Formats: sequence, structure tokens, C-alpha cells
Amino acid sequence: MPPSLADAEGYALTELGLVEPITAETCARFGPLTRAPRFRATPAGRTRMRFEPLPEVLLVPCSAAKSDAPIAAARDMYVGSYHVAARRAAAAAVAAGDGSARVLTLSAKFGLLLDGDRILRYDLRAGEDGTVSPQVLARQAHLLGVSAARVTVFAGKAYADLARTIWPSLQHPLVGMGIGEHLAFFASLYRTSL
Repeated sequence: MPPSLADAEGYALTELGLVEPITAETCARFGPLTRAPRFRATPAGRTRMRFEPLPEVLLVPCSAAKSDAPIAAARDMYVGSYHVAARRAAAAAVAAGDGSARVLTLSAKFGLLLDGDRILRYDLRAGEDGTVSPQVLARQAHLLGVSAARVTVFAGKAYADLARTIWPSLQHPLVGMGIGEHLAFFASLYRTSL
């Protein structure tokens, strides 16, 4: 199970026989201070997982325009108009659905970010040397529990290609559109939710 699974949820699933705790005796390779998994699925849990709906993730890109602060939470660092429009559109899509989808920022440097993740200011775009590797993205997706998610990317081709290394069947509604059409698509989502 991903390390993001809260202990209380893990123990509740243990009582149902769906997961079991990983102890030092069970798996000696994990140290006590790592961000390693603390629970693993039992055979009954793996069977049940096959019938559970996949989580839904909406990815928005980072932005070249950033806050003047040297370090800030991701939600405060990215101030570019494209990022802001994509984030508003993603929030509107979550509100229009069942509300369970997660919005993550795909940073060219830091990978998958939650709003509260504190990051350093940087200057890098997806596809440039130094872009986050697919291996790092795969590990982050596992830690966040979204490795097998249904993913929709609200970003341009470079960011969709980066995300596609982890989620080959992702949805990219902006494919073939120019940036003006991207912004119009975003506006159509958040204007209908008003």
C-alpha cells in the first residue's frame, strides 16, 4: 500500500482482512525513518482492489512565472496565467464530478506536487535538461497512491508527454490545440461552474 495511506485507515483495513502491517521482522529492508510502505495488501485485499474504481487525477502544469519568494508552497509559487487558468478549470471539473478527483501540479523540476508542498524557485520547462525523470515520477505516483489512476492532463504537449511516461492511457483534451484554444477550453470549464 502507498505510504500515503493513513495509519488509522490501514488498521481499519487490517481489521477487515484486506491489508496487513509490515513490521521490521516482516520486511527488514525498510528502516524506521523511511517513507516506506507500512501496510501491504493481503490476497483478499488484492481481489477486492480489482473491483474498486480507480482514483481520478487532474494534472496542471507548473508555470514559468513564479512568485518572487525563494521558497513557497506550490499553490503560491506558480503565478502564471496559464497555470492559474488550468487550476481553475481543474477545480471546476472536480466540482462538476463527484468531488473525489485530486488535482496535482506537474512540475518540470520537482514532479508531482500537492498544493502545500514547499518548493524552491527554479527556471525549467518540461523537456529541457534537468526535467524530472520518469523514475522519480513513478515513485511519486506510488507514494501518492495514484499509480493506477485515471489521469487527465490540463497542459500542453511537453507536460502530457512527461505524464504519459507513467500513465500511457491518460486523457489529454487539449491535443492538437493552440494556446489560445487551451485558454478558451479552460474558461469553458470554469465559466459553466459559476
